[in-house]
Amino acid sequence: MLMNDAAQAIIALGVCATVAITVVAIGHADVQSLQVRKKAWQPDRSPEVQDRMSRIEQAVDTIAIEVERMSEGQRFTTKLLAERFGEGVGSSANRRLGADGTNGNGGNHGR
Repeated sequence: MLMNDAAQAIIALGVCATVAITVVAIGHADVQSLQVRKKAWQPDRSPEVQDRMSRIEQAVDTIAIEVERMSEGQRFTTKLLAERFGEGVGSSANRRLGADGTNGNGGNHGR
């Protein structure tokens, strides 16, 4: 059974239209799934959350400064006690403290 040129053109057009519609539908579904995944991974960025995170950051910074002050006070007290009680206690304190007066755990934070 032979088809004329018009019938072949209609069939070719139908096949091309079907392929085009299928490709567009798959592309649209893929883009939507990417958007859904992007929204799922995106953190909540409301102004209230940003303000709260800022306050938490300031509190952590303040705590870090206070801990450093306490450790500095402890190093100073240890040094005074070592000097007061003389060489016997001072030598054991010097073994625990480094040459720079730190306890060997980093010591010089913020200096």
